[in-house]
Amino acid sequence: MKQQQIMLGTAPARRHGFSLADQTESSGARARTDRWNHLAASAILVLGSPRSGTTWLAKIFDSHPEILYRHEPDELALANPELDPASQVREWLRQRGLRVAAKRPNFQKSWRPATFDTSRRTLAAMLAVAQRLPLTSSIAERIGLPDLVAPDQWRSIRAAIKLVNWDGTRVARTMPDTRCVFIMRHPCGQIASLMAGLAARHFARAADESGAPVQMAMAAACAARRNVDAATFATLPDAAKYAWAWLAFNEPAVERLRDLPNARIVIYEDLCQQPEATARDLFRFAGLNWHPQVAAFLSDSTQHDQPAGYFDVFRTTGLVTDRWRQNMSQQDQDAVRAVVATSSLARCWADLA
Repeated sequence: MKQQQIMLGTAPARRHGFSLADQTESSGARARTDRWNHLAASAILVLGSPRSGTTWLAKIFDSHPEILYRHEPDELALANPELDPASQVREWLRQRGLRVAAKRPNFQKSWRPATFDTSRRTLAAMLAVAQRLPLTSSIAERIGLPDLVAPDQWRSIRAAIKLVNWDGTRVARTMPDTRCVFIMRHPCGQIASLMAGLAARHFARAADESGAPVQMAMAAACAARRNVDAATFATLPDAAKYAWAWLAFNEPAVERLRDLPNARIVIYEDLCQQPEATARDLFRFAGLNWHPQVAAFLSDSTQHDQPAGYFDVFRTTGLVTDRWRQNMSQQDQDAVRAVVATSSLARCWADLA
């Protein structure tokens, strides 16, 4: 039988459901998928528990002109256990809500022309206003902020993602070109900051199906593995309970990540006390060159002489590092130390070892 040839754009092609537009659209979709796959394959994941310096560290990476940054996309799109790690990272990179794709401060990018950058900032400001207005908030929250990447610049981009309460082990083990940077803060510093934020109602306590705070459920389970039963746990002061939560998150994450060649554990206090040396080391690990824009942000964010808000990344880091020693009661400090002393992680800080 003679094989029929169908040319795209002709009447026979249209009768058979083919069109040049269809082929162009299909090629465009494949190109977009390839771009996200490329970014996911070499993504830099910034990980750690809340109030451990994760946002500041993530913004140090974001200050590099080649970085495309996503801020806590797992808050909007929870981790899907049915997705393989590469697909999960790709889905998070495709989140473009205002908070995810335009977390301030914002930086000039080598892959986005300056005129596009101005347009994007204007759109972000308009969306921010619209999200605060009752009549437009629901619509504005569904509008994604475009990255506005110059078409010939996609291959020069690296992605960085800050994730919340996720240790990144599956990604590090199955995606060797990714880099996982896990930051830990002295437990007293992290807990003092967390408790202050809760007292000021800066964030809500996540609850499980029973209504119990998820963090406390994890903490109680961790304590139980060290022979602290539920009745005893219930009588502990809040500082001790949060110390168990600190262990429940950090201990297994460090254990799983510490020996992986594409994972790095960093101590928050080291970053505060030696910001440039620590950041340069992390950039070498991630395969990023040092850039004047990074140096400028690092200087601004560590030598800030104005009052800082709870979520600000601009601080005088030399003063912030040990502020908990003055702000946290000795009783709470002792409660935290007693819990953390049961873990090998205590050796990370001289006063806990």
